[in-house]
Amino acid sequence: MSFTSAPPVGPNIPVHAPPPRPNPVSAPPLPVTALLAAVVGGVIGAIFWRIDESGLGTTITGLAVVGLIIATAPDDFRRRDRGYWIPLTVGIAGLLLVPTVLDADWVGGICVFVATCATLLLLVRAHNLAEVWIAAIAPLIAPFFALAEPFRRRRPASPKPVTDGAGAAPRARIALVATAVGAVTVLLLLVFGALFAGADPTFGKLFDIDLSNPLSADVMAALVAGVFIAWVTLTGSLLANVRISASTAGTRRYPPSWAWAVPIGALLALFLLFLAMQARALFGGDDYVQRTANLTYSQYAVQGFWQLLVVTLLVILVATAAWWFIDADDAGQRRTARLLLGGLCLATLLVVVSAFVRMERYINAYGATRDRVFGLYFEVFLAAVIIAIMAVGHRFDAGPLVRRVILLTVFSALGFALLNPDALIAKTNVDRSAAAPDKVDSWYLGSLSADAYGQLDRLPEPGRQCAQWRIRFNRAADASWRDANISRARLPAGAVTQADRPAHCGEFRYDP
Repeated sequence: MSFTSAPPVGPNIPVHAPPPRPNPVSAPPLPVTALLAAVVGGVIGAIFWRIDESGLGTTITGLAVVGLIIATAPDDFRRRDRGYWIPLTVGIAGLLLVPTVLDADWVGGICVFVATCATLLLLVRAHNLAEVWIAAIAPLIAPFFALAEPFRRRRPASPKPVTDGAGAAPRARIALVATAVGAVTVLLLLVFGALFAGADPTFGKLFDIDLSNPLSADVMAALVAGVFIAWVTLTGSLLANVRISASTAGTRRYPPSWAWAVPIGALLALFLLFLAMQARALFGGDDYVQRTANLTYSQYAVQGFWQLLVVTLLVILVATAAWWFIDADDAGQRRTARLLLGGLCLATLLVVVSAFVRMERYINAYGATRDRVFGLYFEVFLAAVIIAIMAVGHRFDAGPLVRRVILLTVFSALGFALLNPDALIAKTNVDRSAAAPDKVDSWYLGSLSADAYGQLDRLPEPGRQCAQWRIRFNRAADASWRDANISRARLPAGAVTQADRPAHCGEFRYDP
C-alpha cells in the first residue's frame, strides 16, 4: 500500500481560485452618437407621434426610431447574420407601414405590437429560449438604465498617450452631462409649473400662464411625446449594445426517457381518442351532432373552436418544455422523441384542421366578424409554428428554431394585414346577403373601418346606406394629419352628421 502526500499548504503557497463565471449580460457605455440619435428621435416623436392617433405619424415615428437604433448600433451588429437581420428589418418596416395604409385600428395595433416585439428580439440578438426570456424582461429593466446612460463615464477603448488635447474628451463629456441636466431641469420646471399654475390661478399669474389657450395642450402633448420617444430610442440603443451570452452548453444530467415519454405518450393517446370522436362529428354532419350533442352544428362549432385554439397553443408549450429534458446525444431518446413528439405534432395539426372547419362552417352560418377572422388567422399561425418545430425536430437541431419563429411571426402578421381583414369581413357578409338578406347585420358592418367602405356598395338597400353612413360618421372630420391613412382618404369628401342618418338605421340587425 502506498500513500501520497497531500499538497503543501502554507502562507507562501499560492491558492488558485476557480475562474469567475462569465457575466451573461454586459452593457458598455453608449457612444455619443447614440445619445444624439435619442435627441433626434425625440424631436421626430414630438412632431409626428401621439398616443391616441394611429396613422401616418405612427409610421414615420416607428421607422425613424428603428432606423436610428440600427444606424448607431455596434459594427458587429450589422456585419453578422445579414441573412437574418436584414429580412427581419424589412418585415418590421412593412408592419410599421400598415397604420398608414389601413384604417382598422385593431389590425394596426397588432402590427405595431408585433413590430415592437420583433425589434426587441432583434436588438437583443436572441438565439435560444433563454435569450428570448431575457428579451421579454428587458423592457422592464432597460428603460431605467437608459435614464442613467447620459451620465455614465465614457472611457476610450485603449489607453492613449497624454497629449495637449487630453482634456478634450472630459470637457466634451462634462458639456454633454450639463446639457442633459439642463434639459431635465427645464422639463421638470415646465411640467410641475404648469400643473401648479392650473391648480392655483394666483400662482399662474406670476408667470402669466394662460392654460385656456389650446396651444398649451398641444405643446404639452408634443413635449411628452418627444421625451417618451427619446427614451424609447435610447433604450433601444442600449439593448443593441448589450452583450448577452445565455449559453445552455455544458454538462447536464438528463432524466430517464420514461420520465418524459410517459406523459407525452398519454397525451398522444388522448389526442387520438379525440380525433376518432371528432371524425364521426365532422363526417356525420348536422344530424349526427344533433342526435349526440343535442346542439345545432353551428353551436357545436363555435363551442369548441376556442378550446381547440388553446389546445394548439398548449401543445407548442409542452413540446418546447419536453425538448429540454431530451438527451439529443442518446440515439434511443431521439427515436422515442421523434415517435411521440412527432406524433403529437401531427395529431395537433389534425386538431387545427378540425378547428378550422368548425369556424369556417360557423362563419358560413352566421357571417364573419373580427374575432372569428382573427381566430382563424391565429390558428393557422400556430399550425405553422408546429410545422417549424417538426422541421427542427427531425434533425434535433433547435438552434435556428427561435429565429425562424420570429421571422414567421413577423411575416404572418404582415400577411394578415395584406388580407385587409375588415374588407374581407365586409365581402364575406355581403356575399351572404344574396342568399339571406335578412341575416346581414348592417349596423355591425357600419362599425367596421374605412377599409370596408368599398365592399358595401353591393349591399342591398336600405342596409347599404345605413352601413356606409355609420362608417363615415365614425370618422372624425377634424382628424389630425398624424391620423391620416390611405383607406380614410378614399372615403367620399364631406362630413356627415346625425341629421344625415338614414331612416330606420339601426333596425337592420341580426344577432346570432
